[in-house]
Amino acid sequence: MTTPTMVGAPSAALRAVLQLYPAGYRRERGAELAAVFADTTARAGRTAVAREVFDLALYGLRVRVGLTGSSQTGRLLALVAPMIAGAVAGAALVPWLADPDGTTHLLSWNHSLGAYAEVFFQPVGAMLLIVAAALGRWTAARGLALFLGVMALGELGGAFVDSHFEDLWWPGYIGMATLPFVFAALLLVAAPKDLLPRLSVRSAGLVLASVAAGGLLETAQRWDDTRFPVEQQWFVLMLIAPLVLTLTALRGRAVPAAVGVAVLALTAPGSLFNIWRESRGISHLMPTAVPVAILLGMVALAAYGLRRRPEQVRA
Repeated sequence: MTTPTMVGAPSAALRAVLQLYPAGYRRERGAELAAVFADTTARAGRTAVAREVFDLALYGLRVRVGLTGSSQTGRLLALVAPMIAGAVAGAALVPWLADPDGTTHLLSWNHSLGAYAEVFFQPVGAMLLIVAAALGRWTAARGLALFLGVMALGELGGAFVDSHFEDLWWPGYIGMATLPFVFAALLLVAAPKDLLPRLSVRSAGLVLASVAAGGLLETAQRWDDTRFPVEQQWFVLMLIAPLVLTLTALRGRAVPAAVGVAVLALTAPGSLFNIWRESRGISHLMPTAVPVAILLGMVALAAYGLRRRPEQVRA
């Protein structure tokens, strides 16, 4: 396509950004995007131009990976957003509600600012995430989710350093608690903002219900609590059940698929770690994992085939 010529750096920036879009999209919409960019930045300063370039580039990446509001994946992630925001926040609050003395034990001997940050940042961030998501303030919710996700990555990285990258048990144990925050941040950032629910009784209720559900799922995964011992079969169920729900997306079932994605983001790290732990290594796990993977693949192929059959009949 031919990009309209503009004087100076914005023209070069625009040409570079448009390369992020798929070729077909550039042919169909490139001239329109360039015209809107020219109108928007005609009398704008460098900061405004940079912001427009960034927004245009970000949308180009969304178009290329299929995360726009018009894509099936984008619509699915928009449904997942209020569920995962509430669920991961509920999971974060479980230690405080179940054992507040144990959670704040660090402060009994360490009164540094870093200790207070370690103890309070996560629960405070989780409560703010609940409020932001319930009110439909998704920019704030995404920022809080990213904050919690970065904190979680830092804690997980520290676990790898402590284990000297040799023993996977400690990083896996920490990963059970931290990876759900990373997954939640990625899901919220990936969801198209224009499809995220606005403030309503229904969306706020969904967020609050997800808080309770996330807390229950977190409680169910506390395998090291000797008062409520959990067997390996339960972790297999918490992995397979949401995965099957997620596969319903292949049949166009958006709501159950969204539930599956949200639950899987919370349960997959803990389930995989505990299945590996109970199996005492990957070599002992393979005889069970391979048939299960084949079965799930067959379910996915069957669901995909059932979805395509009505389309072929209509055609």
